[in-house]
Amino acid sequence: MTALSFFFGIAETLKYQSYCKVRQSLYFYSAKNREYMPFSIIIKIALLSAVVSTSFAQDIKNWTIIYYAVGSNSSETDLLSDVAEMKRGKKSEAYNLIMLIDRIEGFSGDSTTLDGNFTNTRLYQIDHNVYHRLDGREFLPGIGIDQSIEANMADATTLKKFIQYGKKYYPANHYMLVLRSHGNGVGMCPDAESGERDRLYPAEITNVLTANESVDILGLDVCSMAGLEDLYQWRPENNSFSSNYVIASAPLSGAWAYDRILERLTINSSDELDSDTNYFDGGWERNLDPDEMSPPDLAKLIFEEIYDNQQWASWGLFDNSKISDLKLKIDEASRLLVHEERAVIDDIIENTLGYYHNTSNNLEIAQLTFPYLDAHHFWSQVRDTASFAIDTRKKAEEICLLLDDFVIYSYYGRGFLPETNDFVEGISGVYQIIPQGNRLFSRTKNSFWSHCGWFSPDDQSANQDSYGQYDWCINGATKGNNQVDNFFELLDFLFDENDDVNNYKW
Repeated sequence: MTALSFFFGIAETLKYQSYCKVRQSLYFYSAKNREYMPFSIIIKIALLSAVVSTSFAQDIKNWTIIYYAVGSNSSETDLLSDVAEMKRGKKSEAYNLIMLIDRIEGFSGDSTTLDGNFTNTRLYQIDHNVYHRLDGREFLPGIGIDQSIEANMADATTLKKFIQYGKKYYPANHYMLVLRSHGNGVGMCPDAESGERDRLYPAEITNVLTANESVDILGLDVCSMAGLEDLYQWRPENNSFSSNYVIASAPLSGAWAYDRILERLTINSSDELDSDTNYFDGGWERNLDPDEMSPPDLAKLIFEEIYDNQQWASWGLFDNSKISDLKLKIDEASRLLVHEERAVIDDIIENTLGYYHNTSNNLEIAQLTFPYLDAHHFWSQVRDTASFAIDTRKKAEEICLLLDDFVIYSYYGRGFLPETNDFVEGISGVYQIIPQGNRLFSRTKNSFWSHCGWFSPDDQSANQDSYGQYDWCINGATKGNNQVDNFFELLDFLFDENDDVNNYKW
């Protein structure tokens, strides 16, 4: 090993300042020159190398934003607009912003926002009005300053390696991961370039990633992923990938206004933005100092700008540290609902506010494909149903209170989404997967529940467009004990009591 190689090996784990204290007394043996070299010479060589290598380890900053841009689909055009907004908005060097982006032929022909109209996968650091092409080093080999690869961005291993890269070479006290692409509640970030349609699934992320890849904020800049089942998968105490705060939308949504978000991250944090009020907390909106902002501060600022620029959609900001307690109460209520009248439960399901992914003009198909019901509206109806037992109604009230703690901010858009009076800001905005299970689909004459095989505790990864393995379905239940233990088993009890649909025996 040469002296220079040795230096790089230890410099990635120790701060440069600690070497300065002893640089006059240390010498290293150079195999090439067969002589001892003063440490000061080693430092000069290393600093010169750092100038030409943008992948050299940096000082620890307070924040690193890790932006995972899956443009290997029709979202590519919007992604390039996002990048242009980031370049305009990022005016502070006090935080890091790195991006892994994949593009595809047939959509955007943009060749100026980044370095050319490429159709592969590249790695960048974004700064004000400029980008820096990065080397993927040991985590993303093949991606370099002058070379790229075609990565499968729908493979959780790619996501894992990108987060590992960001945490090693852009170390920070706090991390935010933004997943930007399409989503539909079942999965997100589709990539069809491998020859097979693939996407990231909630349980796939926790199966592949570890606790070391966890982040403070998970920003899901995709559609329809604000489900309790998804967020529970990434709960802080799951011993795998997790996030303390999650920003997500329940129905269709649009891209974040990245220029407006990033331009508010500045050392001039005391400046009031007299052009806009804070809809959720009152008073004028304020900038944040990147060196001082906390995870809830940044999450709230982002949510303010989402609301300001996307009032037609519906979004929620969630405290994911509260979701495990919420699931426990929902499972307890499920064991009580077993004893209530099924017809009444069916009526509640049918009357609950739904977040149907409006990609089809056929409402039946939308309700079949996207059985996402507002959690608060469902449980508030259970609470208010006079024919239910007192214990059932009390448990539903406890769930409503926990939902109020779990949902930090939420809103329901006007003008695009169906009109409703059943959305309560700050409590609604997160859904549960609850199909109208006994209803028969007109095309197949099979129950809606039979079309929900993707929502399963079992491994469904062999099936296209499915993965299964939801912790929401698994935890709290003993399979085959002939009693309902959790909410998933309640649904199977209600809609498949004869065990002839999904081969799951509660």
